[in-house]
Amino acid sequence: MNLTFEIAGPSCDLALHPISEKTAQRIREQGRDIYKQKYLSWWRKGNTATYGMRFGDDSNVRVLTNDTPVKFDESLITRDVIEIRRRLYLNSKAKFLAVLGFDDEYCKFQWMWHDVKDFDPTLFSFSVQRWDRVMGEPNYFVIDNVMYDGRWADEEDWCDPSGFTLIDPIVIDLKTVRQDVEREQRAKN
Repeated sequence: MNLTFEIAGPSCDLALHPISEKTAQRIREQGRDIYKQKYLSWWRKGNTATYGMRFGDDSNVRVLTNDTPVKFDESLITRDVIEIRRRLYLNSKAKFLAVLGFDDEYCKFQWMWHDVKDFDPTLFSFSVQRWDRVMGEPNYFVIDNVMYDGRWADEEDWCDPSGFTLIDPIVIDLKTVRQDVEREQRAKN
C-alpha cells in the first residue's frame, strides 16, 4: 500500500546566528530594513537554520493509506523533539545572536512511502525542532523530516506555498542568557 503523511499550515525558514556587537546594534536600529542588506542571503546559511513545517494549533495533519484517511495520534509528532536553545553558543566568544527569517508561509507538505506492508502509526519517526526559548513562544515546533519504519519517504511534495512575511529580527544578548543560566544553576545547588 501507499502511505502518506500530510501537514498543512504555516511553514518556516529561520536561522539563529552569532553576530558582532556592531551588527546587533545595526539590527536594533534598522529592524526589518536589515533584510534589504546582505543579510537576506546570509540568514539562510549556517548550521543553526531550520526549514520545515510548524506544528501547532494552525496545523492540519492527515495520514492516508492508499488515499484513505486513517486515525493518527498527533502527540507522536512531538514524542522526540530536539531543543534548539540559545545555550548553543554559551561557551563560545559570541556576545549576541540574531534570529532572522519567516514563519508564516501557509502551504502543505507530504511525505509518501510506497509498498508499505502494514500500517502502524508508532513506526513514524519525526525530526522535530523546538524553538520555544529562541522565539519566546511556548510549543514552537518545526517538523524537518518524517520517516516511516526507518525509511525515508519515497516522495516528498511541497504544495501550494502562499508567500511569507519576514519576521522582525530578534537580537539575543548572550550576556543576559549566561546570567540567567548562572542563576538557574545557583538555585539548583
